[in-house]
Amino acid sequence: MNVSRSFKEKKILISFGLFLVLTLSIGSIGISQIYSLSNIIKELGESYLARERVILEMKINNALYAMGVRNYVFWRVSKYLQAASIASDKSFIEKSSSKFKHYLLSYYSLVTTSQQKEWAKTLEKLIKEMETLGGELIRIIDSEPENKTRINHLLMSFENKFYKIDDFLTGTLSENNFQDVAVQLKLTDQKKDTSVLILIVSLGLSLIMGTSISFIVYTSLKKERQRREILVQKMIGLEEDERRNLSRQIHDQLSQDLGALKIYLELIQKNTPREFNEQREKIEKSRKILANLIEKGHNISDLLRPPELDDLGLVESIAALIYEHKKITGCAYNYYRPLSKFTCSSAESLALYRVVQEALTNSAKYSQAKHIAVSLQQKSDIIQLSVSDDGVGFEYKQYQKRPRRRKEDKLKLGLQGIRERIELLGGSLSVESACRKGTKIKVKLFT
Repeated sequence: MNVSRSFKEKKILISFGLFLVLTLSIGSIGISQIYSLSNIIKELGESYLARERVILEMKINNALYAMGVRNYVFWRVSKYLQAASIASDKSFIEKSSSKFKHYLLSYYSLVTTSQQKEWAKTLEKLIKEMETLGGELIRIIDSEPENKTRINHLLMSFENKFYKIDDFLTGTLSENNFQDVAVQLKLTDQKKDTSVLILIVSLGLSLIMGTSISFIVYTSLKKERQRREILVQKMIGLEEDERRNLSRQIHDQLSQDLGALKIYLELIQKNTPREFNEQREKIEKSRKILANLIEKGHNISDLLRPPELDDLGLVESIAALIYEHKKITGCAYNYYRPLSKFTCSSAESLALYRVVQEALTNSAKYSQAKHIAVSLQQKSDIIQLSVSDDGVGFEYKQYQKRPRRRKEDKLKLGLQGIRERIELLGGSLSVESACRKGTKIKVKLFT
């Protein structure tokens, strides 16, 4: 038994350990996946979106540089007045070129692959070629404004270079950047799906393990409770056996010896001459004391184990018990017997008898009742017993809270004892009482 219990305890401890490990694993997986997704979002913000912003700035400054060169050419060649405000300020062209180079350097700092570095170098080469064309175009405009052919040729080359750079920024750099973003988003979705799957599986395993642990604990507690109930029932059985044996010894042996002694006293009294009045009086007192001892022996025997319970059954034993109490107290009693055949086990019979015995004893001692009603009924597999009186009653809840030390607390101990016996048999006992409102004890047993 001890080895089996120790093995079960080890199983519970191991199960709890695995459950804790699984819980920590789920938490660790969740934290790591959240951290990974957070890093991807951070990388998108710090790298891909930053590169896209730099590419957009390069496109803007490339367009501003081309617009500045065009306006300067139109203003110098055709005196296009609307372009005069921009064309007259060469520093605008230089600022646009400087800004483009600044953002190109920023792009260099954000690239992560060798291909992106090659693209940056290509872009740097293209912008240098465009600056060379733009500078040459401005120089010829300033020195040879009449050379239309050369100016037109350079302007066409300049425009082609501008569009080539713009297409390169849009079609190569920006498109590649968006492709990288799409790849990262796809990777994020995959990680998210993987994380959700892992968490679902982990939670499923956790639920199964938690259910298993709960079942193991429940079965262990149930078996332990059953073991204790069996042990208590055995103790009660042993106690009742001892009561039965002691009752028989008192009834059979002690009563017989006392009866024989009574006969001898009667013989002595007969053989004592009448002139010995003092001796005859002492013998008579001895006979009375002996008669009281015999009666008390019978009472003790009945209290220990009523012999009629085995001979007559519960229904008639309760009737005999009521009859005895009626002679002692003089109260009016009503006994409502079962309407049909009454059947129950010996343990149930003894427990119900003790309930009636305790209730009638308490009523005789404390209640000052004038009327007592006892009801015993059986409906299918349910036995219902009630004992009620119209006495002074008591505050049962207050009695339950008081310490079990004083003499008057025996009432509480008796009720508690029979309650435990009823509950061990799978039944219930309730006490309804209040000051000046009598007392009612109800028992329900499921057979």
